[in-house]
Amino acid sequence: MKVMNRATTLALASVPAAAGFAWRGYRKAADALAAFPSSEPRLPGERRELTTRWGSVSYRMVDGDPGRPPLVLVHGWGKTGDSAWWPLMAKSDRTMVVVDLPGHGFSGLHGPFTFSIAAEAVERSIVDSGVESPVVVAHSMGGPVAMTAIRRGDPQLFSGMIAMASSAYWVRPRLKAMMAMAPYALAPGSPFLLHTQRAELKELPELAPYLMWAYSRRPAPRILAESASELRHFDARGWPDLFLPRTTWVVAADDGVLSPRHQRASAEQYATTIVEVEAQHSMVVQAPEKALEIINDFTV
Repeated sequence: MKVMNRATTLALASVPAAAGFAWRGYRKAADALAAFPSSEPRLPGERRELTTRWGSVSYRMVDGDPGRPPLVLVHGWGKTGDSAWWPLMAKSDRTMVVVDLPGHGFSGLHGPFTFSIAAEAVERSIVDSGVESPVVVAHSMGGPVAMTAIRRGDPQLFSGMIAMASSAYWVRPRLKAMMAMAPYALAPGSPFLLHTQRAELKELPELAPYLMWAYSRRPAPRILAESASELRHFDARGWPDLFLPRTTWVVAADDGVLSPRHQRASAEQYATTIVEVEAQHSMVVQAPEKALEIINDFTV
């Protein structure tokens, strides 16, 4: 018993030391990140605003080649239109409507975030911009938002869809658990987010100022939690009234967030064209030239 008590005492005594060590490591990582400069990239186009019953919609209007179908860009979870799509905007000469979903970026939201309201924001941006028959390009959570807009709107609203690193259903146990933890694990200043930032900065050091700026644009914790909840319950497989336009599903083959197998299964659900890219979940930042190539090939 004395041996057990001694072992227990030693274990308990080590807890404060371990906690202190972990805290010092966290502060060191946080201070190292704080030393990186933050710089907003030069973005084309002009920002436009709309007032709605639930808040406001902000989108970036970029005028481009009138001879090619315009693009509507829908960002993913924890992003904004600018922070998600800036690498592509910098390289494209296309007409683009780059939407901030409600509660994200410059778009306001009085009540809870829902995919229905997000889809309405996309629709309103299209109508206000005056573009006709656009191709919707959606990354990650943007896929469910785009599918909701296609289901609830005019079937002729979009001439096509490109889903990047996305899924038609997020109700698998692993994904549900991941999205339940995400608002806390990826909240500003969290240890996990610090680790993710450091990994991205190490992989793409030349983009460090822009990556730091993109992380600073994350929405409020409430929006992170509500959008994650919407994802956990999203399953379009039970929608008999969903008819997708011509669609390409871009699978991120090295995705550590959303299984590539799961992405393929979603594409096969709707018999879409599948294109695989050797990239991680953040493929637009990691491989913008390839993303733009796929978009241009789709709209030839």
